[in-house]
Amino acid sequence: MSLTFHFSQRFALLALSTALLISVLPGVHARQKTTNQSSTNAAALDLIYRQKYNDAINRLEQSLEREPGNSETITYLATANLYQTLDFIKAQREFEDAFKAGGGATFFVTHAHEALATGDVVDYCRGWLHLRRDRIQFVPLDGTHVLDLTYGQVQEFKRNKVTKRAFHIKVDGKNQNFRGRSNSDTEALLIV
Repeated sequence: MSLTFHFSQRFALLALSTALLISVLPGVHARQKTTNQSSTNAAALDLIYRQKYNDAINRLEQSLEREPGNSETITYLATANLYQTLDFIKAQREFEDAFKAGGGATFFVTHAHEALATGDVVDYCRGWLHLRRDRIQFVPLDGTHVLDLTYGQVQEFKRNKVTKRAFHIKVDGKNQNFRGRSNSDTEALLIV
């Protein structure tokens, strides 16, 4: 009888630990999937930054094969396609699709730290401008000029009067001036 009780106790412990493991695994799998997805997207942004568009597109397409509806991956694929081809009409359609999927639009921009005139900007930082349904974020590669705004905080978001290749975001009465990677008036128009 003691042997049967001991065996039953071990079996119960084994069953309990198996059940616990199974209940935890979906969360572990979801966290791993999210971590893998975010590292894939970060690597793709790095490739876009380094102008290795084909590599970024391949990586993002592979990621979409594994997770077809990932809105951020769809967004970054549109970004890579934009900078590879500079087809602004196609990019507009792809960014609209990304917004519908829950993502948005992402651009590589230069943020001027000085009043913007028609000449070259001397004091600046570069980074990612993320336009999403509920907010605007500028994340610099270097520096501390981070913007994280809701649309309600933005007083103005439009192309500059002096040069149509640049645009600004007015917050608290102050303009934050930017230029897109292509330095074209068409990209500035697409962004705003």
